[in-house]
Order: sequence, then C-alpha cells, then structure tokens
Amino acid sequence: MRPFSLSHLTVLDVGPPDLITLAAEAGFRAIGVRLCSPTAGGIEYPLQPGSSAMRETRQRMADLDVQVSDIEVVRLASDTDVDTYAVAFEAGAELGARRVCVNIDDPERARVIDRFGALCDLAAPYGLALDLEFMLWRPVARLEDAVDVVRSAGRPNGFVLIDALHLFRSGGDVAAVAALDPKLIGSVQLCDAPLASPPFSGIIEEARSDRLLPGEGELPLLDLLAVLRDDIPTAVEVPMTRRHPSLGPRERASRVHAATEGLLLSRRQRVF
Repeated sequence: MRPFSLSHLTVLDVGPPDLITLAAEAGFRAIGVRLCSPTAGGIEYPLQPGSSAMRETRQRMADLDVQVSDIEVVRLASDTDVDTYAVAFEAGAELGARRVCVNIDDPERARVIDRFGALCDLAAPYGLALDLEFMLWRPVARLEDAVDVVRSAGRPNGFVLIDALHLFRSGGDVAAVAALDPKLIGSVQLCDAPLASPPFSGIIEEARSDRLLPGEGELPLLDLLAVLRDDIPTAVEVPMTRRHPSLGPRERASRVHAATEGLLLSRRQRVF
C-alpha cells in the first residue's frame, strides 16, 4: 500500500521527542513536525540544530524506526524576511526531512512569486523541497492560485501541496488534479468531511479542529488517490479536537492510522 505519515496537526498537543514515541505506538513510520506556527502565538516546536532536544529526538527516531518526512509551517506574509527561515531549514535537514509546507498571507501576487522563489533557493542547499498549500481563507486560495505561483517562480524544488479538504472546500475537484502536470504535485494530505461545506465563517474551524477520519465522510478520496502517482508523499491530517474533545493524542493517532490503512486497502481491492 501507499506509505503515509502522521501530520503534526492531528496531535499538535504533543511535540518532539515524545511525538516520535506516540507515532510509533500508533503504527506510523513517518511524521511531520511543526517547527514554525503559521499564526502568531500558535503552537510550535522550534527544535534548534545541534540542541539536546534535537539529539534526543533523533535518537528516538533511530530507536523506533520513525522518520521525519516534512516540516511546517513556513509562512510568507508581506513583511516576511525569508532569511529568518534558514535555522528551521537547517533543523529540518538535521531531522532528515525532505519537504516543507508553505502558507501564504500576502495578497500581492508578484511579491509572493518573488519570495517563494527566494525561499526555494534558501531551502535548496538543505535538500528540501517546498510544497505550497492553498486554502480558501488565504490569498493563495485555490489550486490554480498555487499552480500559478509555483510555475511563475520556476524553481526545481517548488511544488504544490494538495490537502483534500482544502481542494474540495475551495471548489476544486478530482478532474482538476488529474489535468495537472504530475510533476507539479509535491505532496498530498488526506482527511475526510461531509460533502456539503459549512458556511464560510466555519471553514477555518472545520479545517483546524473538526475533520473526519479517512473513509468516515463523503469526500471522493479514492478517486483523488487514483489520479495521483503512488510515490507522492502522503500525510494524514485529521485534527478532531472539536468533534472528539475527550480523545487523547495516542487514541487520535491510532484511529487515524487504522482508518487510513482501511481506506488504502479498499483502494487496493478496488484496483485489483
């Protein structure tokens, strides 16, 4: 089956190194780590290169056979100094990460393209690819917006991140993904949801705390997976604290792992 990782937003109340242990106990062999928050005052775990916390995290990764697949969230706003992310990129490289999730909070498209290109250049020496995420409440709101920025920046390590919830909530569909040059897609994030969107005022809350397990909702996830290459890095991002406030992080992660395995197994049976 397609390998998949645990997105940190699913269990954001646990940071490294304990995140490594939790992921392993839930059955995951790979995770994402939130080194930077996309919102002021948000939860983040800024591991410093060479620090004792970094050493302990890497030791647990080795002991428990868990990899860090990606780091997040690099935010580009109108006043962002791109160079400030060098430390996060160095930390990501030390963790063995290969990808970085990028969010945009700058409405000026020309400046976004320029700075995304500069960010790609900064990340390249660390062996990191940058995956630009689109979401309805940000200036890069739709799939076509993200594609425009990535194509215009023209960097070999610049890609688009497709989050299933954001794709369908922003009016996108499987056909739009299938029509893309596959080389533009850097990674995908899975979750589920009702097909009907909440009011715009509830979109952010749904995305951050009220998602459904893969296969639990109505999104056409199997159709989406069918048009994606099997080697595209796949994460499962299911923050559910509003829907299930009593569930601890270990139980959340375990449910996410079991549901995703079930979804991927059904896809395999559908193919064969």
